[in-house]
Amino acid sequence: MISAVPVVLEGQVHPLVGRVRERLNVPGGNVLDRPLMEMLRGAQQANGLPAHGELDEQTLDLFGLIAY
Repeated sequence: MISAVPVVLEGQVHPLVGRVRERLNVPGGNVLDRPLMEMLRGAQQANGLPAHGELDEQTLDLFGLIAY
């Protein structure tokens, strides 16, 4: 199955990054920077996900940002 959800990598700009920042109450724009990636790694690890720090479907689902 192919996901319609984009994977956002370090340095990329995407509106979903801003939405994750809102959920985490972390200031910043729509760029996935190193500090946010470190926070994501911690959240991913704490929830049994691969801790890569990128925004993927599982991580976005963790933050309630995917509508099924």
